[in-house]
Amino acid sequence: MKRIIALLAVLLLLTLETVPAQAKKEKATPTPVPLEISREVAEPPEVIHNMLEIAYREWDELHGKTLKKSNKYTKWRNNYTWEWCAGFVTWCMLEAQVPQEEQKTILSWEDGPVTGILHCKAAAPARLLEAYSHMHRTTMIPQKGYIILYGEEYNKTVHVGIVYDVRKLEDGRYRLTTIEGNMGNSVRMYMFDYDADKEFSYKNKYPDNSNVSAIPEEEQTEETTKYKTYSIHVKSKNKKKPWYVTCFLAPWLPEESAD
Repeated sequence: MKRIIALLAVLLLLTLETVPAQAKKEKATPTPVPLEISREVAEPPEVIHNMLEIAYREWDELHGKTLKKSNKYTKWRNNYTWEWCAGFVTWCMLEAQVPQEEQKTILSWEDGPVTGILHCKAAAPARLLEAYSHMHRTTMIPQKGYIILYGEEYNKTVHVGIVYDVRKLEDGRYRLTTIEGNMGNSVRMYMFDYDADKEFSYKNKYPDNSNVSAIPEEEQTEETTKYKTYSIHVKSKNKKKPWYVTCFLAPWLPEESAD
């Protein structure tokens, strides 16, 4: 009898060890692996080039003037009054007549690569990331006219801007010029270096290493102003760790443009 009880006990333990493993739900589908595109700097399609000219014109004409949270760049989305960095990006795309679809429309499509020039008509960084990820249009390689997505601490969607210019350096590095809305309640231009091959991991609250850095002073050739700067984004005056580039969102692909 004791042997029977012992055998039943062993069988019960084995059952308890295997059932939870079988009952575990499948893991959620991960964000698509960043798209591998040409590392060479390519010229964008005409409609994207026009969008860049519009972004530059807005930066130049605004000349550092501060705006209210409800402004010309928010009217297209019911004149909303919250942060407008993504609103500025989409406004420039709309003005240039870049083909675009609403986020809910894009998410209704089958998950997978989408061809052609296309932007998500959205006014929030997280919505842009979700839509571009669904289209498999995220990458760590910058190109002119791409959307740069910044992260801070665990927030991977803290801010977005437009990549206005790209210069390829050595060892996987690029010198970027960006035009970004809602910086100091204005539109500003930033110039900095980005390392596409720099890996960083999350520990505590911050990544160990950022993939952006300031251009060395001896290589800074342009005069700067309040609205045109070599400074890199930092969390605050008391915390000097810079933001990092989460990824770039690609409204166009250089391989398709070359065809």
